[in-house]
This record gives sequence, C-alpha cells and structure tokens, in this order.
Amino acid sequence: MNVQEKEKQRNMRKLWFGKWIECPWCGENTAPEFLGEFLLDRIPGGAVLEISGLGFYSARLNGVRVGDALLQPAFSNYTKSVYYNRYPVSALLKEGRNILEVTVGNGWFHEPGEDSFDFEHASWKMRPVLLCQLLTKEKVLLASGKDWKCRGSRWVFNSLRLGVSYDASREEEEYLPAVIAKGPGGQLKEQTIPPIRIEEYLQPKRVLGRVYDFGKNMAGDVRITVSGEKGSKLAVIYGERLNEDGKIDQRWIKRHPEIPRIQVDEYTLSGAGPEVFQSDFTYKGFRYAEVRGECRIENVTARSFHTYVKERGGFQCSDSRVNRIMEAVRNSTLSNLHHTITDCPHREKNGWLGDAHASCEQALLQFDMEKIYRHYLDAVADCQWPSGQLPCIAPTSVYGYNFQSGPTWDGALFRIPWALYVYTGKTGWLKRWYPAMKKYMDYLPWICDEKGICESGLGDFLPMEGVPVCPDGMMLTGHLKEIQQLMSQISCALGKYREAEIYKEQAESARKALRREYGVRQDRNISYLASALHFDLAGSKAEAKRWAAELAALLGENQYRAGTGIFSSVYMLEELTRYGYFSEALRTALQPECPGWVYMTEQGGATLWEHWDGKRGSLNHHMRSGIAKWFYQALAGISLEGVQPGFRHLVLKPNFTEEIEWVTVWLESPKGRIEICRQGDEYRLKLPEGIGATVLIGRQRYEAEGECRFRNNL
Repeated sequence: MNVQEKEKQRNMRKLWFGKWIECPWCGENTAPEFLGEFLLDRIPGGAVLEISGLGFYSARLNGVRVGDALLQPAFSNYTKSVYYNRYPVSALLKEGRNILEVTVGNGWFHEPGEDSFDFEHASWKMRPVLLCQLLTKEKVLLASGKDWKCRGSRWVFNSLRLGVSYDASREEEEYLPAVIAKGPGGQLKEQTIPPIRIEEYLQPKRVLGRVYDFGKNMAGDVRITVSGEKGSKLAVIYGERLNEDGKIDQRWIKRHPEIPRIQVDEYTLSGAGPEVFQSDFTYKGFRYAEVRGECRIENVTARSFHTYVKERGGFQCSDSRVNRIMEAVRNSTLSNLHHTITDCPHREKNGWLGDAHASCEQALLQFDMEKIYRHYLDAVADCQWPSGQLPCIAPTSVYGYNFQSGPTWDGALFRIPWALYVYTGKTGWLKRWYPAMKKYMDYLPWICDEKGICESGLGDFLPMEGVPVCPDGMMLTGHLKEIQQLMSQISCALGKYREAEIYKEQAESARKALRREYGVRQDRNISYLASALHFDLAGSKAEAKRWAAELAALLGENQYRAGTGIFSSVYMLEELTRYGYFSEALRTALQPECPGWVYMTEQGGATLWEHWDGKRGSLNHHMRSGIAKWFYQALAGISLEGVQPGFRHLVLKPNFTEEIEWVTVWLESPKGRIEICRQGDEYRLKLPEGIGATVLIGRQRYEAEGECRFRNNL
C-alpha cells in the first residue's frame, strides 16, 4: 500500500459528528455568521476544535479568536478534496455557557466577481457552508447541525479579488435556525500545509496626501484606525503603481477594464470613537494604499502575510546588484504563497503550473517547501481529467484545459516531485504522483503530430516586445522530451526498469524529431540557440561548441541584453556557463538596462516583474526567478542537478571572477547544514557528517568532506 492509499484510509476512518450547515436567507455575498452553544460543569483537558468553513472562516470561542492563521482552510478543488483544521482550545473554555461563533466568507468557494478564469462558474460554487465539531477524547462537546443559529453579518460584501465591504453601523440581525447543507462533495482531509500568517507589519515610507507608500511590493492588506460620524464611509484602494497625479493606478491589475472594482475595501463607521478595520476574507498585492472618504485617519499599517515557510538557505555576495536580485526573488516567491503557488497576488492569484516549476529549484534551495509542494501537486492531480490532460492552473474547476496548458506548463507534475526526491531522497514523493504521471504519459501522443512535434500550449513565454524567440513547437517538444526523460529517471528510482526503458526510448525519439525539425535553421536568435543547446539538439560536441560561441557573439552584438522568454532567458545563462562563457553570462545577468533583472530591481518595489519593461502587467511575478538558481550554481557551485538524492554526495563547480569578490551560501540539507564561501581565489566548504563532495575547479578535481578549502590556481 503506497503513502497516498494509507492517507486516504486514515481520512476515511475519521468520524464526523457535525453536519454541513448554511444560512439560506443571508444576502448575496454577505458573510453568514453561525453560532453554537454548549454547557460545561468543568473544563476538560485535551479539547480540540475541528473545523472547515468554505471559502474562509474566522472563529471565536467565548469571544477570543481561535488560532492566529488567516484565510483558512487551504484552497482546493472542493469537489475532490476539502481541508479542515484542528486547534487545541481547552484554554478558551469556561465553566457554564460556552459560545462558538464562526463567520464564513466566500473565498475561492463562492467567487462573485466575473473574470477570465471562470471561478464565478465553478462546479463547486454554492452558499458558504460550515462543518465543525469540538471534541475531547471522551465526548463530543459541540457539533454543527440544525440546532445551530445563523444570521447575516456586518460583512455585507466579500470577494477574494474584488475586496470586502464592512458596515459597522448596521444593526445586528436576529439569529434564526441554521439549515443542513449538502456540502461541497470532496473528501475531507486534515490540512497539512502550513497556515497563512503575518510576517511583518510595515509603516509607510512616504505619505502623499492620502496615499501611503510602504516602499516595497507585498501581499496582505492594511490595518487602518479612523474616527468619524456614524454612517461615514471610507474606501481603501490597493495598487502597485501611481498615476501622474499621484493616485493609485489599477489599470494593469484589472483583468478587464470594465471590472468596476478590484482590490478595494469599504468600511462604514459606527461612530463609536476610534475604529480599527482590516479585511478578514481577502488579501491584496500592493505597494501603495489610498484612503478615500470622510473620516479622520489616525493610523495606517501594512500587514504582510503569506503561507508560513521556514528559511532553509541563504545567499549573499559582495555585489549589491546580485543581492538586490536575490531579495526580489525572495519577496516575489513569498508574496505568491497563499496556500497554492500563485503567479501574482493581485490580478489573478492563480496557481499556474509553469510559474510553479520555473521557480521550484531556487525555492527549495531557500525555503522549506515540502508540505507546500505536496499540497500543490495534490491539487494538480485532483484537477487531472481521466484522459490524463492537465489544466494550466491548479486548483481550477472550469478554466485552463483547452488553452495554455501543454508540456511547458504540465511539466510541473514531473519536475517538482523529482526536485523533492533529489532534495530529500524520499521515493514517497515519486510514488505519490506516479499514477497521475502515467496517465499524463498516455495522454501525450494525442497532442503530437505525425512528425512527433507538439504545438499545443505556450512556448518561450513573454519575451520583451520585438525580441524573437524559438518556435513554439521547439519549446513545447523540448519540454515533452524532458518530461519523458524525467519519467524514465522516476521509474528507475521506483524500480520500474521496464517502464523506464520505454520512456527513455520515447525521449530519444522526441530528441530526433526535434533535431529533424529544428536542428538546422537560418533564423537563429538568442532564444533559439540557448534552447537548442539546452535540449541537446547538436549533432556533435564540436557543433554544440560552435552554437555556444555563436550565442555568446550574438549576445555581445546585442550589448548583452537578452529579453527572451521565461525559459530561454535562464537556459542562456546555464549554457554559456557550461561551454566556458561565464563572463558573458554574468554580464547578461547584471545588465543594468532594460531588458534585465537589475533594471527591475533598480526601479523600486523589490520584486520581479511579469514583463521585462514593467510598463504593463504585474510587478510581482516569480516566474523569472530561475536566475537565482543560476547564481547558486555559477557563483557558489551548487545546484540540485549536481546532488545525489538525499544529499549523499555533491558535485560543486564554482566559477571565479574578480567582479564579485566573495560569495557565501548556507543550506540546510537533510543531513545538516552546508556552508560554502568563495573569497577571492579561495573556495571553502563545511559539510556535515554523511555528505561528501567532488569539487571541480578548472581542470582540477578534488574530493572533500568535513571542513576544507581549495584554491583556484588558474
């Protein structure tokens, strides 16, 4: 029995005494408030609250908020998986009458706003619902059911993308009996992904009238303290750009210009002195917050929050440009962790598969991502069709199956489990999703033509406008080949050698098809050459060296401005380094003008952009974060490509340059902390017990363990 089957059995054995309940007379998009009561003659030990409120809930036991997590439970394909949370609550109980109040917002479960991704038409969409029970080992103290009461709350409107409206002046409604609901349909599972928590509070760096500039892009919201007359209204508008008149510019975070409202919170004052407002059922991507309305503003503080992850690695060097890029990578990665791995925290909030795998190696080198990736890949598998076809975003209900999905994005199902396996050495990561992988392998032939070429999906996505890229069929078929190669390696790791050989033959067949179709072309460009080298299309080592020389020369002619798509812009750096053109790769990586990563970081905001020029689209995207992986590899010598599963052995190949005087890297591996330092021509290592390393410096090869140092004598 595999890990997934054992987990399913545990979930099946879980006993639920509560029922799903709803409030059918609440106003459309008003968050319902549920109330349950029970009596205690003594306070029991070991009391636990188990709860799922869809989309998001906020629970208070005897007037005290339960837990410090935000936007619970985790987002999922609710027809397949529904998550609940557990909280120890004995400390909140009291003798006599106890009251549990739960307010449930729409979240992803009941999205009211129209957009391009059809969540307003999701198959799971229904009124917000609640399921909960409060237990000890001996008895059930409380369980949701028809003896509960419900009413509309003061959250008179709530939408994950559009924002919330809270009317503090509204008279509280009378409680009426709750109604049993059918529920969302998915299997109940205990949430294992870490919760969303506040990382930091930020004060404004500048105040421009009533526009508050917090100095960097982030995900979260603001906590505002105001006072004014009863019935006075205020609005908080969030954005990452300002107009020429200094007001919030939301044009590029509106998916469609006709959307009347996005990232706007509204508050109606009660008039009872200073009032504090923050949104419970949404988050925003922003650098700026603008307050409008008739009120006295006493304080505005930003709350930056995301799914909690531990730091597992770090990178610093003597070059401030590199450090700024790495900080932007970090900020963009963290502000796009809200249960799923999103593309941006404002306009879409979607779990794009391509973005997820494009950044997975740098994320694993820097953060504890195991539970996050498990949750994400479970969502991908939940969204897979019986044919094996995958959507381009996950979770999803309707959108993404017949547009934009394809091998370039679908590769997340293979690349992320393999990276997890390499990092941890645990084959369980591969076993967990192997059935979904096999279904996808059976699906692949359906999207290839008679020549073995795939043109279904996105190619070298989002180059700088006017910059040529390789044909879509070349990029898509190249990713198809790599999926087949990975599947062969995965099958080998699981002892499925016959299947491994079949997938290996398929990958070689795809490489030959690529070589026939795209191996010799006249319209050579940076994207084409970088991709041809990456996909191993050269007929010989000599030909590959000529292509690398041509790539370096072409970059030089272009003043080391790349501006290619999200894949080839990283391939370019890797292939130049592989073939001895590290200096050219470094000049390109540190290009100060547009298009370039340094240009992004020098414009403020401390995040990466969707478009190279930043004139449109999102200013908080992590899909271009593969450069961080290259910095780890090229400057410090470490990459997951050179790691034996579980960090049994490393192959380290640092590059030395006078331009960057020193580099330090630390990494918490499964066997302990690894430390790497390059200072001038000296390379120092500190390896924990159980890890050995092969160090390649120029033509010299060294075997290392423990603490050791080497010198570049070239």
